[in-house]
Amino acid sequence: MNRKLSEARILASRKMPYMTHQVMTLIPVERPGLGTMAVDEHCRLYFDPAFIEDRDLKHLAFVVLHEAIHVWSRHAKRCAKLLGEVPPGDRLGVWRHAVDAAVNDVLEQSGLRCPDEGVTPEKLGLPRNKTAEEYFNLLLEQDGNQDGNQDQGQSGQPGDGDAAGEGGEEGQSAAEIGGSSMDGQPRPWEDGPPSQEHPGLAEHDQNLVEAAVAKAIEQHQEQRGRGSVPGGLARQAADLLHPKVDPARELLAKVKYAVGCTSGFGDFSYRKPNRRQPQGGALLPAHVKPIPRVTLIVDTSGSMEQNDLALALGVIGNALRSLPDPRGLRVIAGDTAVACAKNVFRPEQIELTGGGGTDMAVLIVAASEERPAPKAILVVTDGYTGWPREPVGPRVVACLTQTRTADRVPDWIDTVVLNPEE
Repeated sequence: MNRKLSEARILASRKMPYMTHQVMTLIPVERPGLGTMAVDEHCRLYFDPAFIEDRDLKHLAFVVLHEAIHVWSRHAKRCAKLLGEVPPGDRLGVWRHAVDAAVNDVLEQSGLRCPDEGVTPEKLGLPRNKTAEEYFNLLLEQDGNQDGNQDQGQSGQPGDGDAAGEGGEEGQSAAEIGGSSMDGQPRPWEDGPPSQEHPGLAEHDQNLVEAAVAKAIEQHQEQRGRGSVPGGLARQAADLLHPKVDPARELLAKVKYAVGCTSGFGDFSYRKPNRRQPQGGALLPAHVKPIPRVTLIVDTSGSMEQNDLALALGVIGNALRSLPDPRGLRVIAGDTAVACAKNVFRPEQIELTGGGGTDMAVLIVAASEERPAPKAILVVTDGYTGWPREPVGPRVVACLTQTRTADRVPDWIDTVVLNPEE
């Protein structure tokens, strides 16, 4: 391996220690005449020895980190998701500007100096600390039309070269410089899919590296405090390690699980004749499918605001859709006592009355003692309430309209936050 490139990689790891795993897994591939450094989708770091010798270590460390972030941020996949597998040429150029601006902004937030040729949000007249997708949309708005990027490319605007904004050899097109890690478009000088002759990281291995870097970012923040990692990287790491769950899907899963686990295969009844009843033989019970009964408690106390009650109606609608037989849904509305209780088939049938204090414990106990007993009890509340101290029998799911009250819910009650962004 080129010794100066090795030194640049070590310096890059010192500058951003949480990116070490990604930096060190880049596979160097010498490409004389390339005129730049670039990385493909398989973590191969292509470099021109002449380019390496003409730059100092700080410049090279910046470029190495930039290329590593292209790979770790999965810009190629994000480009395909945004623009399709074969994106239009003009928008592809805008995307390259956007990802270069986003990555260079992250590096500058880490205290690294972007080379003079590098494309940055400031040079593009854009705000800092945005995602590549946000910069892409801002650039489209800035251009005013979809063909604006063609003029930028002809004017020599940086960003269509390597990560730091370097151009390639004279005569190379924008598609032949930079690497496929930024947009997913293979270059003529890349080695293609990993093979024994041309080693590269497979998708599974890249996932492992991605997770390791995300964990390193989280640990770095724990040790050094918030702000020690640029916001863009911190958000990506958090999304990877702690993906957000759609509260509606989570709630439906819990309802179906509660109903399925408690209902079993079914019941037997002598009220209905068995289809296999032999003539003159012993009376056989018939198999009947029970109606999965779910009770939904809506907190209508004074602390519940209008948007909280709107969420409650949304939960009722989801619960109705999740049940194989809506006849099994019973809704109780109240604050410290039951104000309304009825079987419903549409959310608009509910009368949300109340407005006093709050004690969902009373309503939960009352619901559990009804006959026939519900299989599951859903409680829609802002969380400012008392809870039963012990399990009541049916499975209980607290559907909270506010995140801050989640720690008030007892451990034996499942919790779903309906408004996680609150």
